[in-house]
Amino acid sequence: MARERLHTKKVLVDLDYVMPDTVFIHPIFSIQGEKLLNEREILTGLKIKSIREKHGCKIYYSVPGDEAGLIPDTLVTRAFNQTKVVMDDILRKDTLSKDAYLKSEDLVEEIIDQLNSSELKVINLLKDMKTYDNYLYYHSLNVGLLSAVLIKKRRKYSANDVKNVVLGAYLSDLGKIKLEKGILDKPEKLNEQELLEVKLHPQHGYNIVKSLEGVSPVVLQTILFHHERYDDEGYYGLPYETLPTSPKVVAICDTYDALTSPRPFRQQYSPAEAMKHIVNSVDTKFDRQLVTDFINALGFSLNNSQSFYKKGDFCILSTGEIAVITELGNKDLLKPRVMVFAKYAKNGPKVSMNFYNHPIELDLVMDMNRNLANIMVNEKLVEAIRAKLIEKRMLVDYLFTTLPDNF
Repeated sequence: MARERLHTKKVLVDLDYVMPDTVFIHPIFSIQGEKLLNEREILTGLKIKSIREKHGCKIYYSVPGDEAGLIPDTLVTRAFNQTKVVMDDILRKDTLSKDAYLKSEDLVEEIIDQLNSSELKVINLLKDMKTYDNYLYYHSLNVGLLSAVLIKKRRKYSANDVKNVVLGAYLSDLGKIKLEKGILDKPEKLNEQELLEVKLHPQHGYNIVKSLEGVSPVVLQTILFHHERYDDEGYYGLPYETLPTSPKVVAICDTYDALTSPRPFRQQYSPAEAMKHIVNSVDTKFDRQLVTDFINALGFSLNNSQSFYKKGDFCILSTGEIAVITELGNKDLLKPRVMVFAKYAKNGPKVSMNFYNHPIELDLVMDMNRNLANIMVNEKLVEAIRAKLIEKRMLVDYLFTTLPDNF
């Protein structure tokens, strides 16, 4: 038993982030070590309430050390080594050999096979691959893994299309090997010339891969267009609505992995922080439906079975209204229940909030005129709104009886 305890990892779970009827694959314990729930037992709303009353919001589950990857070590090793071979081969020869491309195809097919048998295997492989020293290799593999799960979840592609989208995702940053390492690893903000060079990496990657015969247009499109934006302000300023879906999917996965990876110029984001950033970029960088698919397909898996937001978080709706989240979205995380209490207005540089006389309780699943547009992450703004609500005695009873104590 002692050996087993030495090789386990405790994963903290905050009940404020957990939806009713969630199922964990491991037993749940209180902070004091009391077993609260068996493995794969449904965590109902009543059980959440009971646990919260007796033990507080913080609980945990333990992951045995030999399950850290939940995927064969041979695939982990092969995946990394194959990625390194492909990249290093191009660095030496300034071209991508047919053999290296075929090996990349084989690797992607093996990842998809693993995904067919267990999505958790792929997700946990992704979680283990976070390192700065080999960033480009791991990032390429991670974006491929994320895209594989998301594309499969969308259920809109043939098996061959799935393979080509994932292959395009896996090779999407291939062009970065043409950049000086000093640019990729620069701890300060890039200057204008360096930024221009970085923006050429999709074109470099496209040129490398298109030289091979028989490469699917889906692969090439994914590589070339994965930095275009919903507002048409991407690397090449192309009209977003005319682009295929595959690079749009990869753009979200690429952003998530970049944000959650250690980089020399910033701290890495937590999974929850990265997802908030992506959601807050809907209708500017990303398409709403694709972000919805990403969050609902991957959000809980990437964030230890927890939502990326909690009850009590402030948000802005597409109507410019300000609300507090009262219940997590059940079938759709981007459609929570909210209490709307003010209207956000901007007049030039000045910002104002017009508070309603009576708050409005809404379920965004049922409201066709409102969408979640932004989850507030600015702590100063959050504190200012909270203070204003208390000053106006607006929602005070609700805030202190329904929401978490630290609200």
